[in-house]
Amino acid sequence: MAKITVLGECMVELSPEGEGLHRMGFAGDTFNTAVYLARLGDEVAYCTALGKGDPFSEGALAAMRREGLDTALVREAENRLPGLYAIVLDENGERKFHYWRERAPIRDLFSQHTADQMIAAAKASDLVYLSGVTLAVIGDIGRARLKDILAYVHSLGVAVALDFNYRPALWASPEAAREALDGVVPSCRYVSLSSEDSRPLYGREAEDLAAEWAAPGTGFGAEVVARDESHAVNVHTPEGRIATPAPTRVKALDTTGAGDSFNAAYLSSRLAGLPVATAVSRGHDLAAAVVTCKGAIIPKASMPVWPRG
Repeated sequence: MAKITVLGECMVELSPEGEGLHRMGFAGDTFNTAVYLARLGDEVAYCTALGKGDPFSEGALAAMRREGLDTALVREAENRLPGLYAIVLDENGERKFHYWRERAPIRDLFSQHTADQMIAAAKASDLVYLSGVTLAVIGDIGRARLKDILAYVHSLGVAVALDFNYRPALWASPEAAREALDGVVPSCRYVSLSSEDSRPLYGREAEDLAAEWAAPGTGFGAEVVARDESHAVNVHTPEGRIATPAPTRVKALDTTGAGDSFNAAYLSSRLAGLPVATAVSRGHDLAAAVVTCKGAIIPKASMPVWPRG
């Protein structure tokens, strides 16, 4: 069992149920990953900011606790409400999101008090996990503080994992996003990105960047998961490139949370000492289960079961 601190935003999710109806739940890219990490047996603390006393913030806290997440790092802000998003699906289950989060409390997450708590928690962790969305929503001051925190815990030997998850609408420009992400990548042991992330930010394919960042000496020595449109995954490590086959296609009802769940299974497997190929296979298994259900968080009964070891 690994001890993991996850940073990001838990939002109110409206998932379509047909005939103009929506089901309310709680989700968000890193929150989804945190839930799946906990379900896979890891000890997970979630660092976020919510409102205080309103039914939506209380509902989010209750959802975290039901999933076994440590909520000691949840900051509560008076007179604020958590962000909200609605999912719109096409006929192939591909999703489009609509957000309401301009005054969400996550934007003020890294006050000095929260930063001090975060440092203490991160130092005691095996892994700190965040995404490009985390960086986008915490603002300039938060990004500067978080960059320093990650560099510090990296220097202590704590692993840092970053999922690029580039969302153009959250950034002032691609250049602003690239600057923020470039500030964090050198502190990372694990990086996940797709060509959908890398092309608008760097004008390059994910494979090219992965090879560069993983290279010992000239790169950062990271383990980089590179994904393409076929959902094939190739992993670059300081020891070389590990190619894995594209997953078996399944009929998707809703692709929300697919990448988040893949990351959870991959990282949980790697932290348990399993080889890259096994970690990728388990990532695909969990993602396949997620896309055949509606919403980002699937019923526990739908979770895949793997042999021990």
